[in-house]
Amino acid sequence: MSIPSLLAPFRQKVYQKFRKRADAALDMVDAVTSDGVVASPVAMSEEPPFRRKFSMVYDVLEDGEVDVTELGKVLYEAQPADCATLAGYEVYAVDATPNPRPEAETLPDRVLLKSDKDTPAVPGWKFSWLVRLVQRGTSWVAPQAVQQIPRDSTANQVAGAQVAALDKQSPRPKVAVLDSGYFNHLFLALCVALKTVIILVRMRHNCALYEAPAPKPAKSKGAPRKHGAKFKLNKPARAPDRTATLALGPLTVVLTAWHGLHLKKVAPLVGLALRVEFQKADGTPRYQRPLWLFWTGPLTVALGDICLMYLWRFAIEHAFRFMKQHLGLNANCSTQATSIHLWMQVCALAYWQLLLMRHEVEDLRPAWHARTVRSATQPLTPGQVQRGALRFLLKLGSPATTPRPAGKGRPNSTTSGS
Repeated sequence: MSIPSLLAPFRQKVYQKFRKRADAALDMVDAVTSDGVVASPVAMSEEPPFRRKFSMVYDVLEDGEVDVTELGKVLYEAQPADCATLAGYEVYAVDATPNPRPEAETLPDRVLLKSDKDTPAVPGWKFSWLVRLVQRGTSWVAPQAVQQIPRDSTANQVAGAQVAALDKQSPRPKVAVLDSGYFNHLFLALCVALKTVIILVRMRHNCALYEAPAPKPAKSKGAPRKHGAKFKLNKPARAPDRTATLALGPLTVVLTAWHGLHLKKVAPLVGLALRVEFQKADGTPRYQRPLWLFWTGPLTVALGDICLMYLWRFAIEHAFRFMKQHLGLNANCSTQATSIHLWMQVCALAYWQLLLMRHEVEDLRPAWHARTVRSATQPLTPGQVQRGALRFLLKLGSPATTPRPAGKGRPNSTTSGS
């Protein structure tokens, strides 16, 4: 089935999930898809796909409504058939991105956002995203869920709920890849009961894990021990269980793994600790410290595949940057929570449309841009697809109804008959 025949049904299904203001909402999605830089939601109304007056932008964002649960099912089923797997697993990434709102004093439920210790905290919101990684070597992702992290919750709890929902989507084996901020008992405790999702999470270099405890002696009193010897990542106490090497461009990656380890507060979740060391051609370390990963899946998976799964995670960072720079992810300055939530869904749907048209859209790069041979292994980037999105959408048509002009108004002056 070709991509155009997938995009049209996708748009029809999305259109049906808008409970209110569906026609204007889909026009808004098309306008965001084709606009190169969305300065604000209302400025987007000047794009040709938005066939209504600018006031409808405010009307959609204030009164529009979408069924998020049903929309999530549509997005999962719409994953392109050419989405890559690694070692037989679908690979997903979870991460949170900030929405700074320092001047919106009346915005409810604001939290303090702090990216690192050297920058001041800024009030705003934070959103947790779950995306399917589409193709290694590219920045393409397929957004599956976006959810605000409320003040009375944490990124770990919201991410845990998103992964748990993903676990129930289908019986297909999946891997969720996360950064070091999620390596804690709050998140991992929510992953113990997962059946189809494996967790691959980065660990800080100074973390400590624990070995399996020794068997309880016969006829001894007391409960059996839960933890064995302490295992410090920066100073392993025993020889590794497996080693491997991986060629990654000019670098050689040395992989060392230790089996049967767990976090102290989540003893039932036993996994593998993988040390990843990048070396230059002369054998010297490329970075000051190695990369440490925690894998909860089968030990039969190759260490190189586990490493590549985590390195693939960086596609979500590129997706965040593109959506902020070209889709206006943080452009909505409203102080209404419903408006911001709907705008996030609009941006995610606009990215989806670019994803589904990436193989069929015209390559409209300027003549002075470097030209590369377009192939299945090197498709157009999201920015390159966006250049041809307007032409593609106008040819494709829209399930949204065309706005009807207002009826005849009253004449400027009337004369009464005598």
